[in-house]
Amino acid sequence: MQPAVLQAIEAWDQHWHQTQAAAVTALKTAFPHLHDCPRYVGCDDIRLEYEETGLGGGRVCVDDEGRANIEFDQVLNEVIARAVDEIRLPYLDYADGPLCEAPPGTYVYECEGSAAQFEFTLGMFGHGQVVISFAAIPDAVAVLDALQRAFDEHDVNATRY
Repeated sequence: MQPAVLQAIEAWDQHWHQTQAAAVTALKTAFPHLHDCPRYVGCDDIRLEYEETGLGGGRVCVDDEGRANIEFDQVLNEVIARAVDEIRLPYLDYADGPLCEAPPGTYVYECEGSAAQFEFTLGMFGHGQVVISFAAIPDAVAVLDALQRAFDEHDVNATRY
């Protein structure tokens, strides 16, 4: 390859690593419970995980296209509903109103513009799941921030009584 081409690729690679680091910083700032996980063989995704008593657990991955995937389990239904209602997604399949008034079930938003999928499950026994696939980093950060604020609000209400 020509030296100028090699130099351009090196500059792109450096910029890409800086962009990934900025994405991780934004995700961890929105949801401080996340911590780094080592990458495993054959996977280039950046992995962040959390496990907190009473808050559930799960992971956030940033893929090699700069998209975020979130899988959280055992999250309180109240926290999920509060966060989703705050985000105000334009449309949730199967929801006839605010999620805080919805029965247990799975509620989905598929973004036609970005091809991201947002799935929120309110579980039968008070705990559910948050599964987000192929979200742009700002969208994933918005969901994580809303979840963190909903956790904080839940903690305030729990200590009040």
